[in-house]
Amino acid sequence: MIHIVVVDDEADTHLLYKLKFKKFFAALGGVKLVSFLSAIDCLNYLRIADTPKVDLIMSDINMPEMDGFELLQEVRKVYPMMPFYVVSAYESSEFRNRAEQLGAQRFLSKPVDFHALGEALKTDLNLSL
Repeated sequence: MIHIVVVDDEADTHLLYKLKFKKFFAALGGVKLVSFLSAIDCLNYLRIADTPKVDLIMSDINMPEMDGFELLQEVRKVYPMMPFYVVSAYESSEFRNRAEQLGAQRFLSKPVDFHALGEALKTDLNLSL
């Protein structure tokens, strides 16, 4: 089972990922998708001792309290190799460059192209479907 954490302050986004990932990961025995509306809640989840190994974090950039870039920086302090995708409704070279400099594996533009996301997941998580 693949364990993915989604962080986005828009609740509708969580349902969309849940539906798409459930179908995509069905052949692999399913997906454990955990969603948070804030980066702080995500960090608190990662700090819980019995949290299962997270295979991927996908985070929006623009969120209140702590943005996706700040979340990425905090995650990198403890999990330097954890796959991390940055997602944004704002396509800009500045955002792309910052995501890359901070160690994100991917920068995805909204609306997310789920076919391209599936291909990225196959590559970055070493999946064979």
